Amino acid sequence: MENSRAYCTYFDSGYLSRGLVLIESLREYGDNSPVWVLALDDATKGYIESAKLPGVVALTIADIEAAEPELLPLKSQRSRMEYFFTSTPLLMRWVANQQNDPSTVVIYLDSDLYFFDNPSLVVEAMGTSSVGIIEHKYPARLAKRLAQYGRFNVGWVGIRADERGRACLDWWAASTLDWCYDKPEGGKYADQGYLDRFPEKFDGVSVLQSKGFNLAPWNTGGHELAVNDGEVVVDDTDRLVFFHFHGVRHVGNWYVSSHLIYGSRLSHVLRHKVYAPYLRRLEYMNATVTAALGPAGTHKRGNGLRGVVSRLRKSTIDRVAILTGNALSLASLERH
Repeated sequence: MENSRAYCTYFDSGYLSRGLVLIESLREYGDNSPVWVLALDDATKGYIESAKLPGVVALTIADIEAAEPELLPLKSQRSRMEYFFTSTPLLMRWVANQQNDPSTVVIYLDSDLYFFDNPSLVVEAMGTSSVGIIEHKYPARLAKRLAQYGRFNVGWVGIRADERGRACLDWWAASTLDWCYDKPEGGKYADQGYLDRFPEKFDGVSVLQSKGFNLAPWNTGGHELAVNDGEVVVDDTDRLVFFHFHGVRHVGNWYVSSHLIYGSRLSHVLRHKVYAPYLRRLEYMNATVTAALGPAGTHKRGNGLRGVVSRLRKSTIDRVAILTGNALSLASLERH
């Protein structure tokens, strides 16, 4: 019997195109599970409601605040992103309550994921477990430096709404309400660092092992990618199921990847079989969204001096990424 599931994610108008492409990739493989989108601005909520996407429901942070009275008082104490990081397990709990079925697996997805194979494969890998989490799988040369951000990545988290899963989810929610900041501190980091505690604190936690789950710029340097019968295969063992397009930015006539930051190259397979198909979809969706809403401004992380320094650093990285082949031009996407 197929696992019952419900997805949730959140994004604003700056990431609307990415979120819609993510949902498209779910549907492409026949996954018609409900998708709950926490819309982080009015433009996003309006677009989703007007588009009438089957099985996609938009809610607002006010809906979560109404259900979680401890959340709203934190709004003045945390940055915009920290406030939304705080809400991740609260959103999952909200969806679990709406589904009202202890057998349902509630899955949180970062909006910059994209599925290249059936999303059911990830849920099936959980088996009868109540919680599924995925390691960052940092290469050895990066492991020490990046350990402060946690062993596990919050990009895909699955929690079954049974007794064991609820216990884990409730602890996670209480933890982010207590502390959730966009910095590593004392073994914690935003909503993500708490995942490290799941296996030691709770029964029924499964660490999903496939190398094709959550391949990302921070771990591609530790794997060999090849194409076998038209499919991307990781280390000759696992098909690529979904990729985490963390840090992709549209800069002028380029899409810049974040591979340079992690010291991994944008290989031929990554460029042509992973990034190019995704970016073509993203370009088309950008045009569709812009036609409906007009140019959508993104919300920059970091204010004041921190924000200025961050943007200057990104500008330098962008130029180097283009020069070193860690970016794709719009012209290259149009040639296919």
